[in-house]
Amino acid sequence: MTETTELYGGEVILEFNPGNHQYRVIIRGRKYKPLAVTRICSIVDKPALIYWAIDNTLDVVKAAIGSGAEYSETYLTEVYRAARKSSQGIKKLAADEGKEIHQAIEGILRGGESLTGQCPQADGVVEWLRRNGYVVVEVERRVYSRRHRYSGTLDAIAETDEGLWLLDWKTGKHIYAEHRLQTAAYVKAWEEETGRPIKGRIILHTRDEQIRPYVVPVEALKGDWSAFLGAKRLFEQVQKIEKELKKLK
Repeated sequence: MTETTELYGGEVILEFNPGNHQYRVIIRGRKYKPLAVTRICSIVDKPALIYWAIDNTLDVVKAAIGSGAEYSETYLTEVYRAARKSSQGIKKLAADEGKEIHQAIEGILRGGESLTGQCPQADGVVEWLRRNGYVVVEVERRVYSRRHRYSGTLDAIAETDEGLWLLDWKTGKHIYAEHRLQTAAYVKAWEEETGRPIKGRIILHTRDEQIRPYVVPVEALKGDWSAFLGAKRLFEQVQKIEKELKKLK
């Protein structure tokens, strides 16, 4: 089911389809598809993931093939097929787990006390917020930049005595450079629409039931925002080139 959000005082209608994770924007009766923040940031290279995928593939092969033994061609073909798909399977499991944790955090923050105890990672995030005085005022908030024409969903906005903070939950193995670009884009879209400044960004990395807060330096926002815009320009140009190259095939 498509979810609809009114932004900029109703001047912008942002539609989101959870099924395919796609956005649609309606402005003055005209509908178009904006680029999503996460898709733009995917252009940022993550070489560590390539080595991880190679190592994982080799692990599957080593576990299935012993030294000094003979195997049929059919068996080896199945081993190679499983090895090729193994990294994708692990990534999907990790993505599904991350989605469940995000949903659990959202449920608790929206008042779903019955969810408490069902997801230790979510409980840990919520407890960290409470212990450190962060009062969540927005959760799973859709944003859209009219100036730069991109959309996305930020995890949360929290309020303290110092001001507003953008919060982002990460459940992967590491925090990557693209996460800084991603959160900078959310900050700028939020500020553009609401006119309310964000004090800073905090990435709460939850792994193995431990919460590792990463407070992004306030002075880093300018550089991260510039890098995001650069990534957006690169993404758009690559798309344009690929579209032209398809005509040559």
